[in-house]
Amino acid sequence: MLIQRRGHDEVIIQSDSLEVAKAILDSTSTEANSALIRRIQIILFQEKWWLLRYISRDQNQVANCLSKQALIGIDNLQVFDTPRPMMRTLMDLDKNKNIFPFQNTIM
Repeated sequence: MLIQRRGHDEVIIQSDSLEVAKAILDSTSTEANSALIRRIQIILFQEKWWLLRYISRDQNQVANCLSKQALIGIDNLQVFDTPRPMMRTLMDLDKNKNIFPFQNTIM
């Protein structure tokens, strides 16, 4: 919802959980009983150019690093409009693994 409010039209959401990605993308999933999964499905349906893709954790060091930082005592949401220097380095490493631009897809 935060991304919607910021007005982004083209969004790629990556998940390192294959089960979660499948549950969200499968409208007949038994997991669809989850209110959160149903809400995500609604948002993805509303947004024409939004995609949800699976990517393994070891192929996306940027997301892995950011998720670890989120656990280090920061109580507020952080939004980065530009990548930090450390993230640029990790982005280059991810790019060299031939996963940019987000090649692992579940559709």
